[in-house]
Amino acid sequence: MIRNKVCVLILVTVLMLSGCTQMQAGQALNEGESPAFTARDENFEVKTYIDKLELEENEEIKVYSTIEYIGENDSIKIWSGEPYFHHMIYDGKKYINDSVVLDVLKETVLKKGEVYTMPFSKSGGFTQEDPDAKFWEQYFSEKELKLPAGDYTFTATTDFWLDAGLKEEVTLKTEFKVKVR
Repeated sequence: MIRNKVCVLILVTVLMLSGCTQMQAGQALNEGESPAFTARDENFEVKTYIDKLELEENEEIKVYSTIEYIGENDSIKIWSGEPYFHHMIYDGKKYINDSVVLDVLKETVLKKGEVYTMPFSKSGGFTQEDPDAKFWEQYFSEKELKLPAGDYTFTATTDFWLDAGLKEEVTLKTEFKVKVR
């Protein structure tokens, strides 16, 4: 049992770290598409893109977000755990994708005018004793995001601070509903 939990923890950590890369903004779902959802404050703009909001069961869902520093300076330092951005999926009863964070204090510099792409990354965990273990095994074994029929709330959110003392938190989020038939 402990061995299974250690294996799941290692798998979740690897998935989390490998999925939190920064790609070029040009790697969009479809060239020239407009953002589906936007959140903004005086320093940052977050956009979340999704190919469609109604899908068939087990159809691949393509979703990602971008963050851009739009403040007054040439760049800004942020402090966070790893990653500093999350995609969560909630089915009304449980989180299908949750925000797993590696608790380290990491400093990141975001340059003004650069768009940082945050690809969707599966995160979460389960044990073999979980009544939904078969679902979780399939969910985490597939690279693509596919969901069974149901109604889901997708949330994309920042998770960082503007100071090393973690007093000035930045929470920008986009949220929308997805129906899988």
